[in-house]
This record gives sequence, C-alpha cells and structure tokens, in this order.
Amino acid sequence: MLSPIANTIFFPAILTVREELQTTETVINAVVAIFVYLMGISPLFWASYSDLRETRRKVYLLASAMFIIAAFLCISVTNIWWLMILRALQATGSSAVLCIGAGTLSDIYVPTELGTAYGLFYFGFFVGPLIGPLIGGYLTQYVHWRAIFWFLTIYGSTLFLVIYLFLPETSRPKQTSKIPLSKLRSEEISLSLQKSFNPLSPISLLKYPNLTLIILYKIWVTSTIYVQNILIPERFAITYGLSASQIGLVFLAPGLGLMSGSLVGGKLSDYVLSKRMKKIGGNYLPELRLYSAWFGSILIPLAYFSFGWLLENGVSIFYPLFTMFLGGFGTLMAFNPTSTYLVESYPTRSASIVALNNFMRALVAGSMSALAAPLSDAVGTGWTFTLMASGNVLTITFLIIVYNYGRKWREKIRKENPR
Repeated sequence: MLSPIANTIFFPAILTVREELQTTETVINAVVAIFVYLMGISPLFWASYSDLRETRRKVYLLASAMFIIAAFLCISVTNIWWLMILRALQATGSSAVLCIGAGTLSDIYVPTELGTAYGLFYFGFFVGPLIGPLIGGYLTQYVHWRAIFWFLTIYGSTLFLVIYLFLPETSRPKQTSKIPLSKLRSEEISLSLQKSFNPLSPISLLKYPNLTLIILYKIWVTSTIYVQNILIPERFAITYGLSASQIGLVFLAPGLGLMSGSLVGGKLSDYVLSKRMKKIGGNYLPELRLYSAWFGSILIPLAYFSFGWLLENGVSIFYPLFTMFLGGFGTLMAFNPTSTYLVESYPTRSASIVALNNFMRALVAGSMSALAAPLSDAVGTGWTFTLMASGNVLTITFLIIVYNYGRKWREKIRKENPR
C-alpha cells in the first residue's frame, strides 16, 4: 500500500500547498505528474538490480530508507522546487515494492498458490488509493498539510523495521555450490556483474511476444480506468450535482470492485489452474492460468460501455455506480491471472517483468488520462467509453493468441536465456 498511499494522500492538500508555497496550478500539477511517472520508471532500476544481484531484501531496505528520508525532509520544506525533488525521491523509493513484491511472491509460492498470493498483494495495492485521500484530507483540514509527511515518515519507518527484523532474503541464488571461490574468481564475477548492470534491461523483454501482448492488454484496461477516474469529478458534478466530498465517495464504487475482484480472482485463478492441470495429467503450463481470465475480460468492456452511456443519459446514479463496481471487479478478475502469467512465464526475471509492465502502464495510461477530458468534450462520454470498450474487446484477442502460442514462445525464451 505504500506507493499508492504516498501518491494519493497528497491530492486533498494540493490547493492548500499551492497557496502556502505561492506557486501556480501548472507547477503543483507537475509535482503530481512527476510522482506518477517515476512510479513507473523507477521500478526498472530496482528490478534490474534485484534480478542481477539476486536480492530482494537489500532493495527493500535501500528503497525504504530513501522514502523515509525524503518524507521527513518534506515536513519542513518551504520551496515548491524542493518539494518536487523530494516527492520524486518518495516516488522512487516507494515504487520498489511494486516489482520486488511480485518477485518475492514468485520466490516463495508454488504455481498453484501464486494466484491467491497475488490476489492479497493487489488487494493491498488497491486499498491505498481508497484510504490515501481520506487520510490526506483529514490531516490537511484538521492538522496541517505537513502532517501528511509526518504520517508517511512514521509509516515508512514502521515498514523498514518490520522488513529488517522479519523479512529474510527470498531470492534463490543460481549458484548453489558451497565450494568457496578463489578471491581472484570472486573479483572477476563481481566485475562482470558491475559491467552488466543496466537499469533499462527490462525493456529488452518486449522482444518476447507472449510478454508484450499480455502487457498491451493490461495497458489498455488500465487506460480505461484512468479515463474513468479523470472524468468522474466533472461528469458526476454536472450530471448529479454532487459536492466535492460526495464525489470522493463515488470512487468507493470502483475501488470496492477492484478489491473484491482481487480476492475472488486470486482464488479462482488457482482453482481453475488446478482443474486444468488435472485434465492434462498434472502437467503445469503457465498458459493454463489464462483460462481464468475470460470472465473478467468479457465483463470489462460490457461494464464500461454501459457506464459511458448511462452517465451520458443521466439515469439514476445507482446504475453508473454499479457498472463502475462491475468494471473494477472484472478488471482484477482478468488482471490476477495475466499478472501471474507474466511472472510464471520467466521466473528468473520476475521483478524485471513486473517493472516493465508498470513502466509501460505509467507512460501509456498516464498519457491517456491527459486525453480523457478533451476526447469526452469532443465526442461525449458515451462515445468515449465506446471507444475504450472497443479497445478492450480488440485486446482480448491478445490473450487468445498467447493462450495458443505462449508455450512455443516461452521455450524460445529459455533457449536464448538459459539462466
């Protein structure tokens, strides 16, 4: 929850910070934008380091320390530019868990349990955006906006202590021999690792079609959610006359859908995988995981298509809220098996794959959110979500292609990358 809470807890304080630090709307929005983009870019570095050095624990501790220091310094900041820099460091530090957490789960769970584990993992990820604005709003209104960073400092410090005391190293080294290497050989290996470290190496994974197609599918679904979130405040205020606090409650509908879909989707993913394995004699293939994505992938375009036209026609507010819940539920029903597939298809680069997914999502979905309002103003809310739903339908074919050809592509990956 650290990264999404750190991101959204700042939203209610934007106007207050803008006035106190005497800055412009453009600059304060840039503070928010930089945080979002670095949430997508930074995991490339953390994941590359983690997979190359075969460590999770060190990354957790280093990233957490960076987050804590930056949050603490924000308490006394008096300049918007320093706030921007420190928020960028917070984004960099908090984003590590988005990819390294997935790597840890891959380290310690067997395939038939991994879906449930991911369900719980993403449950926490989607709780953050729900409670972050509530905490930020309360602290800003009744204490001070700087209290937000006291909260984040304490929260980050608590996580640091828990990780330091209770989380062991989970990454399994590929060199399992207990025979000690000579000092010269150790230095050669160390030098080789230093030369081969490349924080952009996860991007090279896009050459594998099974990974690229799944990531493209997830990007479009995420873009649909971003478009929805951008349009909710203005459209619900105009259509239903809601106040700012009431609009905040509207976000509970998709949030609860995402949370429930995460829990149900995880258990369903493992259950379907076990059933499909029995039908083929107990053999395990990651592509079997995608079989549980069909229900969610079909529900997503139906829900968002309905949402767009219900909102445009101003029907009872219950119906667009219900379709948002269904959209969120369907999203995580599809995301759980597809996210788990990404990790299972190439276990030795699990953190890098998740980092790549987050990176692409931040770039594409973030850009789509900037286009949401102009597009809706031009063609209307109904046609905007018709376009998004059509894209969702089109990208379902990506899942079908990977389901049928993914095994062949994975075998090619392993031949090219024996490690």
